[in-house]
Amino acid sequence: MFRGSGIALCMLACMSGAHALSVGEIAEPVTLETLDGYARTMDNYAERNGTVVVFLSARCLATADQIKAINTVHEKYREEEVLFVGVCSNPEESGEELRTFQQNGGCIFPIYRDPARAVANQFGAKVTPEFFLLDKAGKVLYHGGLGSEKKGLEPAIVSLLGRKPIAVTEAEAQGTAIDQPGPKREIPDPYGSFAFSSELIFTKIPGVAVHHCSTITEAPNGDLLCLWYAGSYESAEDQALYMARLVKGQRVWSTPQRLLQNPEAPPGNAVIFTGPDRRVWIVWGRMEGSRPTRRGSGWSKCRLMVRTSTDNGETWSTDSEMPDSFAWLPRNAPLTLNDGRFALPISGHVDGAYAGFLLILDPAQQTWNRIGLMPGGEQPTVVQRDNGDLLCLMRGHPRILQSTSSDGGVTWTKPTRAELKCPDSGIAMTKLKSGRLLLAYNDTDQWDRTPFTVIQSTDDGKTWSDIRVLEQDWGEFSYPCIIQSSDG
Repeated sequence: MFRGSGIALCMLACMSGAHALSVGEIAEPVTLETLDGYARTMDNYAERNGTVVVFLSARCLATADQIKAINTVHEKYREEEVLFVGVCSNPEESGEELRTFQQNGGCIFPIYRDPARAVANQFGAKVTPEFFLLDKAGKVLYHGGLGSEKKGLEPAIVSLLGRKPIAVTEAEAQGTAIDQPGPKREIPDPYGSFAFSSELIFTKIPGVAVHHCSTITEAPNGDLLCLWYAGSYESAEDQALYMARLVKGQRVWSTPQRLLQNPEAPPGNAVIFTGPDRRVWIVWGRMEGSRPTRRGSGWSKCRLMVRTSTDNGETWSTDSEMPDSFAWLPRNAPLTLNDGRFALPISGHVDGAYAGFLLILDPAQQTWNRIGLMPGGEQPTVVQRDNGDLLCLMRGHPRILQSTSSDGGVTWTKPTRAELKCPDSGIAMTKLKSGRLLLAYNDTDQWDRTPFTVIQSTDDGKTWSDIRVLEQDWGEFSYPCIIQSSDG
């Protein structure tokens, strides 16, 4: 067991002449040093299915190049009781240097020091990173480099868990000589600092009473652009599109400007985004129903219109119709799929039925092509999971609806109710650079559009936790838009 308070180990070893621990041999207990300088003895291999001892260095470029892949393999198998333990055998690397490497590199497995290189010598490690897979008895089952999904550490772990013979027990470990790790590196912090501020973009626009369906994007120059529609009431003839700008580095939004107004066919729901061509796009719904019309009606008779900007939203092209888009409306932000396709979620009538679907941008023709259908879905918000599947959430009542696609959006599962409450109001979801999902929505199954909440998922939307209430006063706090800016 770990005496002192400890965990399993990951090592690197090697001085010329050191005996390499061979496949089939038993690893004896090893003494490690925590990053705070305490001694730990590890001999508790029997407490888990497997132990991966990985020798690494915060100064090793090969370790830096592979750390994301190392973390990925660790994440896949840690809940199946396979423990990764990092060991650094360079005496010049302090506990603080290794802690910075661990935290900024996203490593959620223990890392220990081996300043006298005793563990490295015991295992016979020669480079970083170098891996040893041990079973419950401490017997070496695999030794070598990280390898690939077909030949290397991961298939060895799969065989261990499946109680099958390991086909390839050794593979060359390529990296930096363990006793020549290189100079100290600056390891950037990918997380930055967390800050939350709640501010009004404006307090009042004369002659405009109702503001709805906000959407936001980061322009290529770093400015934030917020777009919404506003008028005397929803569906009013004086409804118009308004935009405000937050210049990069500043804290005060510009005075909202009216971009578009047409009493004969007012603009409704719109989405503003920066495309893969670095142009700023606005896709909006032109209300083409007859007038007069009642408040809140007319949405089933909209047509999609498009305008773009090549100067960060300062000036705009003329508006053009999107072909075959009658009875369609946008709401949520687009996403770039793993295969490079740029997809915009839309909902509307297709072949007589109401559904959610994706529009895929053809960059050569600058046209949009529809794929897939989610019957009954409204205002879809979509992310791509780590395994490549698409997750779509849609507004509903009394619960949010969800659907998934395993073929890039061509086909979708029948929408089902999620556990998340919804008052039939707009929702917005995004995937952060860290891999977490954030969902902004109204956490109620009544009809009130309050409270306004944000919740996160750390497993690609399978479960949700850590709900945060941002607004809970009386009134309406609804139709969010959520993005992560380039500065984090």
